[in-house]
Amino acid sequence: MQVSLSQLLHISQIIDPIDDVIALTQRSCELLAQALQLPDQVLYLSNAGKQLQQVAAAGAKFAPGTGVLSPLRLCYGEGVVGLAALQAQSLCIADTRTMPSYICDDACRSAELSVPIVYQGEILGVLDAEHAEVGFFGPAQQQFTEALAAMLAPRLANLAARRRMAKRRRYFRRSVAQAATASVCSEYWLSLQQFNSTVLQALKHFYSEKRWQTLPMAQMALLRDEGNEPALQQAALQQKLVNAITAMQQQTATRLWGSILSARYLEKCDQLSLAEQHYMAFSTLRRHQQLAQQHLLQQLWQAELLLR
Repeated sequence: MQVSLSQLLHISQIIDPIDDVIALTQRSCELLAQALQLPDQVLYLSNAGKQLQQVAAAGAKFAPGTGVLSPLRLCYGEGVVGLAALQAQSLCIADTRTMPSYICDDACRSAELSVPIVYQGEILGVLDAEHAEVGFFGPAQQQFTEALAAMLAPRLANLAARRRMAKRRRYFRRSVAQAATASVCSEYWLSLQQFNSTVLQALKHFYSEKRWQTLPMAQMALLRDEGNEPALQQAALQQKLVNAITAMQQQTATRLWGSILSARYLEKCDQLSLAEQHYMAFSTLRRHQQLAQQHLLQQLWQAELLLR
């Protein structure tokens, strides 16, 4: 079986605009099955209970309009899939009869390839394929599947983070509404829109003092301890931006976003170079950058409200 980088690029271009987890995983299964000519391809995702659950499939396990038929749920270490997740490494089994832990799903097959999807040390899921022919899977199929898993990992992590952000956004909206009711936001302080605009301008023109001169920093509760001296206010806000970005880099869920903000605005890296560094399409980088900015703004706005 011959597979090529052009096939991998083709898959990348197709899945790049997909921003729904189920649609992304389902399309990836279909394209991988086509590329490797597989009768069976399944994708498991880790759930909140630290179990692996089938969420997408191609072949006999999938029915249009229904999705995955009789989806399995496995613990780490259970079956070839669970073992690959537990060991955080690919397992290429030439003959499943030699594996006492082999679990027969819709049908027993002779060969199996399980490839974990790993993002920054966290197991997000597993790509699993089976074939009736003994020894069907070789290095080419394994490397191709591992390459797809590497492409899927940041996309899945990004979508999971977006879901968490949506929950936080709803929480922040409620907090803002409550703060307004309690007259926390007086006319003196910046509105949410003004605050976000000020922070973004400060971030985008981090090293340009002239651009800071028109920013209403005196109306930010975060800076009220700095008095009316613009230079001190600027230095304080710069430090708060650095601290917030550093905190993002230290957390697994936001490490990529923090890295992008640091490189883009603190290290003055251009977007094309940054996309290449992270092996991303330019459009994907832009989405990550926007999400990173939103997360940063939410963190600073919450701190701002607490100080009013």
